Amino acid sequence: MHNRRKISLTGILVILILTGFGACKTTTNQVTPAATNTPITQSQTVTAIATIALTPTSPMLHTVELDIMNNIKAHGFHADPGINNGMGGLYINWRYGSNPLQVNVNGTGETDETSGATLRHDDLTDLRYLHNLWSYKIENPGDTSFDSDMNRYTPIIKHEFEKTHNERGWIYDILIDIYTLSHDTFYKEAAMSLARSYAKAYDPAIGMIYKKNSTTNIQGSYRTDNTLEAGCALIQAGALTNNTDWIQKGKNIVNFLYTHAYIPQYHTFPAQIGHVLQTSGQLNPEQPFFAGLSNQSYQVDGGIVRMGNISQIIISLLDTYQVTHEHDYLNKATDLLDALSLPHNELKMWDTINGGYFYDLKFSGSSPSQPGIASVDTKRKEAGRQATMLQAYHLADKLTNNHYQDMENRMRNTALNGIYSASIHGVTYLVNTDWSFQKFKSGPYNDMDTTEAMGAELESLFFLSR
Repeated sequence: MHNRRKISLTGILVILILTGFGACKTTTNQVTPAATNTPITQSQTVTAIATIALTPTSPMLHTVELDIMNNIKAHGFHADPGINNGMGGLYINWRYGSNPLQVNVNGTGETDETSGATLRHDDLTDLRYLHNLWSYKIENPGDTSFDSDMNRYTPIIKHEFEKTHNERGWIYDILIDIYTLSHDTFYKEAAMSLARSYAKAYDPAIGMIYKKNSTTNIQGSYRTDNTLEAGCALIQAGALTNNTDWIQKGKNIVNFLYTHAYIPQYHTFPAQIGHVLQTSGQLNPEQPFFAGLSNQSYQVDGGIVRMGNISQIIISLLDTYQVTHEHDYLNKATDLLDALSLPHNELKMWDTINGGYFYDLKFSGSSPSQPGIASVDTKRKEAGRQATMLQAYHLADKLTNNHYQDMENRMRNTALNGIYSASIHGVTYLVNTDWSFQKFKSGPYNDMDTTEAMGAELESLFFLSR
């Protein structure tokens, strides 16, 4: 079996300390950052936030954070002139140590360049990286080593997310957090732009946001995670701006999802729902799992559950509770968490042998009202996105007097010793159950550092100091 940990955490820690990179904060920071409207220079010191008290970071935690950040800084930037009007952005992935560096490798093991595929770039990974740059700066105010990347990616994000209307509601939470960290009003306005787009997309006759077109999806469909998070974003944005219309639309969306998509006997949501409307155009009271092609033309099975989706839903509900103080959102979040937590592990998604969550759960039935039997794919794991569960447990602990402390500790151990791979100084997308690398069909190991996975891992690790 391929050994993905040729370099131990202890070894990296020693190297970083000897080279001067091992220092971590040892006292609580409560200060105000510099504004991001002007570039951060080496002479400036960005200190911590007045409204966020940070707790000390352990040496191992800091070492992993720094190792991943240095990897992204050294290898992640794609300077292709076709990206963001020449400003560039992050690669999708790369193979650490390859020379020349192999980048943007697809599921077959070929690079985009070799396969002749269209240039790929994901602006959401850019957003997560800037979020992590700010989190690192606030956590380590005296460290200027990433100021150059802060200066590089700030205009990139402002180009990508000005007046944004992305359907993924969790982006609201990230934009608001970057605003909280930076005090740059651009990010607050970008978050409000999202809320405006969700309010515009809302169908008052149905009480929901959904998609439809004239050919393959005339009865409408929706992803449960994106849409519930959009509802939560409307509630939060409405509460912050005293916009009662947004609040009501957001509540209607959340209630709609719990009426039509939530599976009470399993305490979870499937991935995607179809046939929102009857052929008459009226609301369909019995909406099935979606089955069909995605916008990227791959087959979608709506009757599955994946950790990256559920964890983002949980965080959005918890964030909504913090803004509104309405206990219903806390209860909804803990209901979802409980089904994924030991000792009961109702959904059987937690791996009691190797730790972490399995790849997905699939329902045999046809709809939330008739879900059938739930079967878990125990042969693989999605590494990076499940790291978001660490953030979910940590936030839930803050709001429930540490009710989930055991699961938070388990996820922390998983993040540091399973999800993170010291041999590639980062995180890959998909792994075997024991956290070893899978192989491409063409033969080589799929040991690609993946920016989406590393972004999710870093966000959760940084959140532990909140």
